[in-house]
Amino acid sequence: MSDRKVEHRSRNFGKEDTFRAFLALDVDEKSRLELARLASILKGQTKGSFPTSDMYHMTVAFLGNITNFQAEGLVLALEELAASFKPFDLTLCRLGFFNQSDNATVFCSTERSDVLEDLAQKVYKTVWETGIDFDDKKFRAHITLGRRVDLSPIRLSNIDVNRISFNVDGITLYKSILRPVGPKYEALEHIKFTKN
Repeated sequence: MSDRKVEHRSRNFGKEDTFRAFLALDVDEKSRLELARLASILKGQTKGSFPTSDMYHMTVAFLGNITNFQAEGLVLALEELAASFKPFDLTLCRLGFFNQSDNATVFCSTERSDVLEDLAQKVYKTVWETGIDFDDKKFRAHITLGRRVDLSPIRLSNIDVNRISFNVDGITLYKSILRPVGPKYEALEHIKFTKN
């Protein structure tokens, strides 16, 4: 990061002193419709917990509980990082899963992107430099479609994904609010890529 002084701007991250947060890339409406179609196929053939389409996103870094002060510093640092990136496209390509097949987290991945890999690496570095002790497990490009899914009745490879591309014009800081009915995500700040 450069040593240049950044003008302080007051941001409203909520009334809480700390909140559960993550950084993510947003998907457009056309991609949401395709992801919802895929989730509908899964729901029709097996059991699990499937988020609504407005919750689809690609997590870049899960931050855990952070303070408002940390969020402020992180956004300022990400604005500086965003100046070195242009908007880029990602393309949906295939379904996959984490964990055991009878208790799986099912996701849609995107085609490999050098720009995305570079962005994720630099976001990790930026988060560390702002002093946030976060979950730094290796980044894997995916958009979650369902959790606690039993895959025994189906084969994911039999479900064709329409290769739809969506534009990524920045990175979003989200608040994750845990509720008995499932988490709710609130976009707090969208940091746009500004490289010419």
